[in-house]
Amino acid sequence: MKNTYKIFILLAGLFLLASCKPSDKYAGDWYAVTHNGEEFMVTFSKDKTMKVTGEDTEELHEMKQTATGIFNGIRYFRVKIENENYYVIFDDSKDEENAKFFLQTNTTSDFEDVVGDVIFMMNRNDYPSY
Repeated sequence: MKNTYKIFILLAGLFLLASCKPSDKYAGDWYAVTHNGEEFMVTFSKDKTMKVTGEDTEELHEMKQTATGIFNGIRYFRVKIENENYYVIFDDSKDEENAKFFLQTNTTSDFEDVVGDVIFMMNRNDYPSY
């Protein structure tokens, strides 16, 4: 019985550690555009960082994935950066080439009730139209 309990604790711990890493669905390089047309490269790396590179800027942020799910055909991943909740959102859960990077501006733990602002429109291959 004690061994079963230890195995359960070990597996639960491994699951929690794995869930903090960025998902393969959004990890990698993205061409990103802001609402006013500024172009950036955004890289979500497996080492739990997000790098934003623009013409005159380069920022590196530590991040932690805290939730994932699908709601009404929308796939989402919540990441925490500097104590703020952001989302990588795929409006069509089957389209992994286009996404939004979204800042949550309200307080809720349920994606259905999230309110916020789109920071970037993102595409894997080229700068998207905003």
